[in-house]
Amino acid sequence: MKSNKHTFLLSCLLLSFLLSGRAQAQVSEDDIKLQELLVDANREKLIGNYDNAIALLKEILKKDARNDAVSYELARIYEAVGDDEKAVKAIQDAVEWAPGNPWYFKFQASLFQKMNRNREAAEAFRQVTRLEPEDPYNYYRWAYLLVLANDISGALKVYDELEKKTGLNEEIIRRKHSLYVGIGDNKKAARELERLAAAYPSDTEYRLLLAEFYSQSGEQDKAMAAYREILKLDPNHAKAQLALAGKPEQASDEILYLQSLEPVFRNPEADINLKIGKLMPFITKVADTGNRQLADAALALTAIIEQVHPFDAKGFSASGDLLYYSGRRLEALEKYRKTLELDDTVFLVWEQVMHIYQEEKDFDKLLGFSERAMDFFPNQAIAYYFFGLAAHELGKSRDALPVLQEALLVAGNNGPLKMDIQGLLGLVYNSLGQTERSVQAFEAALGLNPQSPEVLSNYAFTLAERNENLEKARQMAGQAAALIPGQARYLDTYGWVLYRMKRYAEARQQLEKAIESGGGADARTLEHLGDVLYQLNEPEQALEFWKQARERGKGSELLEKKITGRKLYE
Repeated sequence: MKSNKHTFLLSCLLLSFLLSGRAQAQVSEDDIKLQELLVDANREKLIGNYDNAIALLKEILKKDARNDAVSYELARIYEAVGDDEKAVKAIQDAVEWAPGNPWYFKFQASLFQKMNRNREAAEAFRQVTRLEPEDPYNYYRWAYLLVLANDISGALKVYDELEKKTGLNEEIIRRKHSLYVGIGDNKKAARELERLAAAYPSDTEYRLLLAEFYSQSGEQDKAMAAYREILKLDPNHAKAQLALAGKPEQASDEILYLQSLEPVFRNPEADINLKIGKLMPFITKVADTGNRQLADAALALTAIIEQVHPFDAKGFSASGDLLYYSGRRLEALEKYRKTLELDDTVFLVWEQVMHIYQEEKDFDKLLGFSERAMDFFPNQAIAYYFFGLAAHELGKSRDALPVLQEALLVAGNNGPLKMDIQGLLGLVYNSLGQTERSVQAFEAALGLNPQSPEVLSNYAFTLAERNENLEKARQMAGQAAALIPGQARYLDTYGWVLYRMKRYAEARQQLEKAIESGGGADARTLEHLGDVLYQLNEPEQALEFWKQARERGKGSELLEKKITGRKLYE
């Protein structure tokens, strides 16, 4: 009973609204019938019987032809059932019959906007503003609709009109500024911010807006003047200090420039993001060039950031990047570890750590760390790749295989990464004795990039190890060595393929190049050269290289036997 009573009260209120201005001292029988029809229409609307409600409201309009409220209700129902054209006609009748009701115009505006008739929507809100001139929201809405109608000039006039009523207002200024920027009138856009700064001369934030806009517009002299005004008000204003620091004019000035930043970097009030922003061009340059002197100058600043912002990971991450790209991987590793202690949500840092473990050939740590990375970031396929690489290098190819197969799915459309995964699968399948699948994986990798030296070299090496299709192996190994000249691993593969082809003199030449290019630290390359020398009837030299291979690390399973027997075993 309570809900029925509530519905009845709503109906009575609606009737009161609909019949306002029509009340008479005595209610006629026709009025009572109209009220009954209204109650019935309202009930049908509330229960979702829109067709019945529409029919009842139309019947009322036949008896009371200019009932604006009924036409308004009819428009709302038409809009609810998706018949926007009929809704437009009904609301047009309502505003024509009662031009003093702002709610009718508001509904008309929303209906026109929905239909992308923004010019008409703006005109409707102009009428709302006429009827409710003291509400600023109406002006903002009117201007917004004019912008949608691409009438920027009209919108600016609306803001001018509102400003006359309210006085200078930050919100109005910002909106006008944005419109001027949008139409490319930077002069007027700047003038709006100048007005704001002049109105609040002691507020540094308004001057900062102006300075930054000047800078973005290429008016550096005006920007620097505005920053200097800020420093007059607040000598420790970090953004102004950093902006006035400028940029080094020449490469020779870079270190002096970085040193000049130390005072503001020591300011704990200066935003760390601004500091990192100043350093980013130098981090990028170190990444491109490996310039250690420049890296050290930048590291002096990241050390300050670490001290001033000890609980923010960004400073430690920047230090890690500078150390990594200037060739100090293990020092970089410590900084990245500290970064992850403070914030373990940035995958790029995890990836850098995995790269370092790979480059240092620390596959035990890479295996454990990449497994954690997969747990933290299950959608990052490169973590799966690194796990598969570590497992393969540790002789756990059976563990690597399902993870790499999953990596292919996770990689999605990342072509370069899929190529790396397929290339590694070629090695894994080969180590598991699945020759056909190994070939398929390598061919799939080359299908993604036929010029990949890594894939070409690894594919050639597996063919050489199996002693099959050696001419194809020779072509691929030679291509890899030519693509990146002086790469010891590729020269080693090329030499080993030639060895399998019994072209020992040519093999020696390539392997000696590999040694000269840094391969002297690799046990596999040293052992290969020893094997070649033995075939060239230089057993003493061969023995010497086999011993060096044993000192450098893990060689083949036959290495110790070669040394003990002082002869070649295959």
